[in-house]
Amino acid sequence: MVMVRLLAFKIFIAVVFVLPIAFGLIGTWLPAFGYFPSIGRNSFSWQPLLSMLSHPSTVSSIETTVLTGLLSTFLAFLISQWLCMGLYQGSSWRWLNRFVGPLLAVPHLAFAIGLSFLLSPSGWIVRLISPSITGFVLPPDWLLVNDTLGLSLSLGLVLKEVPFFLLMSMAAMAGLNTDKTLQVAASLGYSHHQAWCKLIFPQIYSQLRLPIVAVLSYSLSVVDLSIVLGPVAPSTFSVLIIQWFGDADLNFRLLGAAGTVLLLVMLILSIGLLFMLEKILRSLAAEWLVYGAVKKKNWWCCFTSAWLARTSALFILLISLLSIVVLLINSFSQQWRFPNFLPSAWSLKYWIKSWHQLVEPLLNTAIIGFSSALIALVLSVVLLEWQSRSMTGQKKQKAAVSKRLLWLIYIPMLVPQVSFLFGIQVLVIGLGLEGNFAVLIWSHLLFVLPYSYLSLSQVYLRYDNRYLQLAEILSGSRLKSLFKIKLLMLLKPLAFSFAVGFSVSVTQYLPSLYVGAGRVSTLTLETVALATGSDDRVTSVFSLWQFALPLIVYILAIAIPRFYFRHCKGM
Repeated sequence: MVMVRLLAFKIFIAVVFVLPIAFGLIGTWLPAFGYFPSIGRNSFSWQPLLSMLSHPSTVSSIETTVLTGLLSTFLAFLISQWLCMGLYQGSSWRWLNRFVGPLLAVPHLAFAIGLSFLLSPSGWIVRLISPSITGFVLPPDWLLVNDTLGLSLSLGLVLKEVPFFLLMSMAAMAGLNTDKTLQVAASLGYSHHQAWCKLIFPQIYSQLRLPIVAVLSYSLSVVDLSIVLGPVAPSTFSVLIIQWFGDADLNFRLLGAAGTVLLLVMLILSIGLLFMLEKILRSLAAEWLVYGAVKKKNWWCCFTSAWLARTSALFILLISLLSIVVLLINSFSQQWRFPNFLPSAWSLKYWIKSWHQLVEPLLNTAIIGFSSALIALVLSVVLLEWQSRSMTGQKKQKAAVSKRLLWLIYIPMLVPQVSFLFGIQVLVIGLGLEGNFAVLIWSHLLFVLPYSYLSLSQVYLRYDNRYLQLAEILSGSRLKSLFKIKLLMLLKPLAFSFAVGFSVSVTQYLPSLYVGAGRVSTLTLETVALATGSDDRVTSVFSLWQFALPLIVYILAIAIPRFYFRHCKGM
């Protein structure tokens, strides 16, 4: 029976994840090597790869992409671990736990548009210091957003990925006896930051490799943020690929396919560089880790102080809040001339004007998000329950097999979307399913399930199954005990996992673009289109709605368990 279940699990993983991505990669790689019968290319050739490499924008686009991707991933991870070390066990740690969820609820695109309104030469920050400090009565001719080095894009990525790393770090620490470890280390003469670097961080890092690779993949291949914050001429490599795919000349699709192959190679090389650096640092730090407590204060101890960490966390929270506030103000502005800090005239005109355009994408986004998040939650519970029951005595070998298989779930999160979605689009068109609502939900599910599973797995697998065993003895029903005891006790993490999945679905741009084939309008598609040349006030309205949907779901995810267990002590 166990072997049958294991076989069924393998088939499920293959059908839902491996085969679609394999078909997508093949459907993208074949045009990359010249084979694209739809436009009369029936033979293999190196010409698309050579043409792509010789394109005048390729080299500079790759340089910008590598710079922004590696820099933002490294800084976001470093800042998140520094905040964990500096704030843990302090009063700030509690409010940081409360605000990580709302920070994650802010979609990348809405945040990027708000950040551009803050940082642009006519933005809120320049208005704050003009003309009293700067003397500007007209916006300065500064390239603060869409700069050629991609620094504004890097800043946006860092500010959005720090909360994600914080959440993953908190989940990893929940499985450790962190408080007692720090107490024992303090009794042996270790300072807080020494104990953290030598005892806590090495334990949680092994659980952070996957999030690091996921963030690195996203940073190298992000499209919507690059359109809003990234350089324009030339753009980042992922945006350049999208431009090639969308060119009226179909031969440029061969260049786009070749570009996706190169982007995947760039990611593999970046991951290899990451693991190589990890090995080098591990060998260099091996002696230091076991050296013992150091009484002497180093010059860098000032950077580990709690007040500096609190200030940095407050800065990230403040920037995120201001990005939403400036969107809100801009959406109600009728007249807002530089250098006025606030609009001189207010109006509901743009909310009313946008409503008839909003109804369809708003409903589509909500339905797709709810459906994909719910399916992902159910699948995550099924997989985790099967995994938790296989992690017992006689089944440890099967558990090791299942753990290796579960890594396949993360493939859509680790492989750049643009590298296989074009191939999936070709497959969907070949089957006559382009623009199909159910297929679009499935395409979102590919990316929602990894995040839902990742956010739920640590808590679910740490559940004390003795409660469930006792309930099975008393009720005689495993299924009844599962629903009435275990899942109810895990209602809060289940609700949070659903909220994470819904938020991920709302932010999906490329799946909606390629699989939806322009027939299913979503908030993200409309917001990206508006951000590239529409009225800023209309763009602000759409951005706020894109933010409001995940925020409502996050609030419900917090409120429903609290209301349900309002009379239950300890729940």
